[in-house]
Amino acid sequence: MKTLLAKDLNIEPSQMNVKATTTEKMGYIGRGEGISVRAVV
Repeated sequence: MKTLLAKDLNIEPSQMNVKATTTEKMGYIGRGEGISVRAVV
């Protein structure tokens, strides 16, 4: 994932971080009714 994203962004994979987490079954995301994506630049 990092390799493909870095290629699209024209940067080295070492210049970025990808992190995954859970919502501890809270809200619509935790119930599997939706997804969420956040980007910090």
